[in-house]
Amino acid sequence: MGTVVENFIGLSAPRFLGALFSLLQNVREIRLAKCSPLPLLQARFNLTAAERTVYERALELRRRTGLSFWDAALLELPSVPDAVRLLDAAMMHVSLHGDEKILSWSEISSGGLERACAEFSPEGEASLTLLSEVVCRDGSIGHLPMLDFHAFKSPANQLLIEAAATRLFPDGSILLDSGESYHAYGTRIISQEDFRRFLGNAMLLAPIVDRPYVAHQLIEGRCALRLTQGGGKSRVPMVVAVLPKR
Repeated sequence: MGTVVENFIGLSAPRFLGALFSLLQNVREIRLAKCSPLPLLQARFNLTAAERTVYERALELRRRTGLSFWDAALLELPSVPDAVRLLDAAMMHVSLHGDEKILSWSEISSGGLERACAEFSPEGEASLTLLSEVVCRDGSIGHLPMLDFHAFKSPANQLLIEAAATRLFPDGSILLDSGESYHAYGTRIISQEDFRRFLGNAMLLAPIVDRPYVAHQLIEGRCALRLTQGGGKSRVPMVVAVLPKR
């Protein structure tokens, strides 16, 4: 597979994944889902003065350090205890269960994944996502490992993320520019047991790996990554590097 995946550089997420799944002939079907992110915090809550203080401090800390908003907000909470209600907001989870679209391997091999993305009509901030959970030809459930990183785009950060991905995806991975940061996919299907271990290892590299992302995937029991515009992102993720086996 190595010589083939080198040609993935420069491809969009839908095109690269269509090609990757065509090579993974042990996959019988995959799942897509529409993701509609939660409204912004200030739209969901009538923020008190204390909560707005934490909100504004978190934005500034995020700007200076690159931390996720919620990591920054949780670090600010001890100094503003009257804002403890923000813990409820930090724990809100949007499930994708019940909103899946199934694609068979034969549909994928004939361009079905790209067509599904091209035909997707987002409403508001919704995007079409790929779910890690797949059905294999023997009927078992596996996962295509995937991760969202939390580091602003830069040559130095990309080198760091490539080093992290090499350790988290020992069988090789594909790195994508997601617009503001990076996504990564493995190149083979892993078992559910290995999937849990994979996410646990990823959490150890937070905040390089997006900690809230991993937490939500553990709650969901599977990962999801964006294939289209949406969720406040104006570009489709594009492949920028193919990382070999470690």
